[in-house]
Amino acid sequence: MVQRFRRKVRKHRGSMHHGWGIQKGHKKAGSRGGVGKSGGDRHQWMQSIVNGKVYGKQGFVRPPRASPHTKAMNIGDITDKIDMLIAKGIATKKGTEITVDITKMDVTKILSKGHAKKMTIIAQSFSASAKAKIEKAGGKAKIAS
Repeated sequence: MVQRFRRKVRKHRGSMHHGWGIQKGHKKAGSRGGVGKSGGDRHQWMQSIVNGKVYGKQGFVRPPRASPHTKAMNIGDITDKIDMLIAKGIATKKGTEITVDITKMDVTKILSKGHAKKMTIIAQSFSASAKAKIEKAGGKAKIAS
């Protein structure tokens, strides 16, 4: 195959700057078209379309103060720490019946991970599997009013 044109770099071998003037020519941000996302909507527009870049604000982020604060706890954690909860006054024990009021701990939801004992748990909400697990163990899941 016949080579019609020689590459420009071959012509500049041996020269220190390859046709870009002084040593600092052709290496800073002006030569690159800017730093970062600059020019994505102007002089580098086609490049940004090809690469699939999206510019500008996208979507909406809800402020944290607008969303309700939820804190969850697993049944297994309650079962493991039942003695400590009774000592702190969060849980009460009358005979064999144990009642745990989770609302005193600022916990809003009970999740089902872990082993459940027979006890009554009072909370703002329960996951469906947690409620089933408590009732299977012979306990009660009450929603706090």
